[in-house]
Amino acid sequence: MGMQVGDKKKGGFNDINVTPLIDIVLVVLIIFMVITPQTIDEMAVNMPKKTETVKNDDVPTDQLVLSVCVDGTFALNGNVLPLDPLVDQLRKRLAATRDKVVFVDAHPDAPYDKVVDLMDGARGAGADKLGIAKLKEPDKFKGCTPPEAPPVPAAPAAGG
Repeated sequence: MGMQVGDKKKGGFNDINVTPLIDIVLVVLIIFMVITPQTIDEMAVNMPKKTETVKNDDVPTDQLVLSVCVDGTFALNGNVLPLDPLVDQLRKRLAATRDKVVFVDAHPDAPYDKVVDLMDGARGAGADKLGIAKLKEPDKFKGCTPPEAPPVPAAPAAGG
């Protein structure tokens, strides 16, 4: 390793020696690389042990299924409700059961923020576990049935 010394004509050498700075930066970089993987928070997910298909006849009638429709409306077991009444009704149903599992089923084209709002509402209502339904084709989604409209009376016949 050499060292530069100024001579009598030009004077002293005035460049900064950056070698110690690079050494320190590399040591700090290595320290941060070692510490970073330990500080990352991960979300715990319970994966099923094996895949199992359930027939429609085997689905319990008291199962709680929340749905998000394509237009952003919400449904509880197929009945369309606004979010606040849905959360209140869900809270009452969860209070009556000890198994607090709720399934969330969303249309593939439903707004993402509405799905998150529904999941937050379910957690706030007391759901211990949230199950996410499998993605399906948009035309096979049956989670939202609009309330039945009252029959419209027939128009009187025009007399002439």
